[in-house]
Amino acid sequence: MAKRLANVLSNTATITGERSAESIGRDVLGPIFAEYAQRLWLFQFSLPERDDACLLFCARGGLRLRVIYERFLAATGLQAPLPYDDIMISRLVAARTSIASPGPALVEELSREFDGQTMREVAVALTQEPVAELGSAWDQPFDPKMFVALLQEDALGVARMHATTSRLNAAFARHVEAVSHGCPRIILSDTGLYGSTLRLLRAGMPDKQWMSAQFARSNYKGFATPHFDGTVGISVERDGYMAWNARTTVLRFWQLIESALEPDLESVRTFNGASIPLANLQVPGWQDRISSNVPGLFTGILSYIDDLSSKDLPHVGMRAEEGWWQLRRLVIWPRRADVSLLSLPPRSRDFGRTEAVHQFPGTKPIRSSLWREGAIIQRYPRLGRGFLMLLEAAHTLRTLRKMYRKKYRKAACE
Repeated sequence: MAKRLANVLSNTATITGERSAESIGRDVLGPIFAEYAQRLWLFQFSLPERDDACLLFCARGGLRLRVIYERFLAATGLQAPLPYDDIMISRLVAARTSIASPGPALVEELSREFDGQTMREVAVALTQEPVAELGSAWDQPFDPKMFVALLQEDALGVARMHATTSRLNAAFARHVEAVSHGCPRIILSDTGLYGSTLRLLRAGMPDKQWMSAQFARSNYKGFATPHFDGTVGISVERDGYMAWNARTTVLRFWQLIESALEPDLESVRTFNGASIPLANLQVPGWQDRISSNVPGLFTGILSYIDDLSSKDLPHVGMRAEEGWWQLRRLVIWPRRADVSLLSLPPRSRDFGRTEAVHQFPGTKPIRSSLWREGAIIQRYPRLGRGFLMLLEAAHTLRTLRKMYRKKYRKAACE
C-alpha cells in the first residue's frame, strides 16, 4: 500500500509539473479507461445469451467510448464478443418516444429538467419547432399533472405537436432497426450516470429489450430505479461520494469525464425523413471530429491505450487503481495549476436547449459550481486548502450518517 501511494504521488507530481491536459489524459484517465474497455469486453461474456444481442454506443459521449473500446481491442488483440455500432440518441430523443402515453419516466425527467420553466418551453424542446398554436395554459410553469392533461386536449396546436413527435419517433425507430440489424436485445454503451435514456426507452419502445452498460451508474437524482435491473456501471456503481473510495471521485466532478468524452458535435435532436434517417449530429465530417487530433484529455487517453499490448492485460486493473487515486488528488485536493488545466468551456444544458452552463459560478455562491473544489481554490488561493479540508470533512460526515441510517432502518425491519 505504501509503495502504491508513493508511486501515485510521484506520478501526480510529474503530471502537475508538465501542466498539460493531455498528460492528465494519458497518465490518469488512460489507465481508467483501459480498465473500462477491458471490463466492457468481459461484461459481454456474462450475458446468458448473446446470439440475439448487439452493443450500441450512444451519441455523443458513447461515440468516443467506442473509439476507446476499438483501440483497446486492436492494441491487445482481443476480439469483440458482440456486433456493435453507433446509435444517434439523446435524452430528448428517448423522452419523445413516450410522449403519446406519458408515464413516470417521462414526467419525472421533464420535471427535473424544466423546473421553473413553462410548458411551452417543454413543447418547443420536444418538437424543435415553434408552437404558436398552443393555448395560454402552456405558458404556465411546468406542472406534471397539467402537462399530461394538456397533451390530451383536442386542439390544433396539440395535434401538430403530436404529429411532429410521431414523425420524429418513426424516423428514430427506423434508425434503431438499421444500426441494430433487427436484434431484439440492445445493450446501450453510454457515459452515465442515472440512465435516463434507458428508462425512457423502456417506457417508449417496449418492443425491444433494452440494457445499459455505462461508464458509471449513480442515482444522484433520487428517482425511482426500476431500470437499474438492466443498468450496469462498468467502472463505478455508487449513489454518492465516499472519501475512502477513489472511484466515487467522478461524482464530485462528473463534467470532467463528460468533457473528455464529448466531441465537438451537437446533441441529437432531430432526424431527416430518409428511409435510413440521418440525425442532425451527422454533418459532413462528423466522424473525423470524434477522434480529434487537438491535444487534450481524449488524445492523452488514446495515446495510453495505443501503447498497450496483450502483455499488459493482467496489469490493467492495478494500473487503473493507481489512476483513480491520482484522479482523486486532482479533483478533491486541486492545486492552482490543476484548476487552470481542468477548467472547462461552458457546457450546453442539452435536452434540446442551447443555453450554456458555466463551470465556475463567478460571483454566485460556490455551491452552484460544477466543480466546488476547483471553485474554492480559484476564489480563495490562500485559504483554499483549509476550506477543502472542511468540505471533505462535511462529505465524510454526511456519508457516515447515511450509512448509519441505512443500517438502522435495515435492523429495524429485521
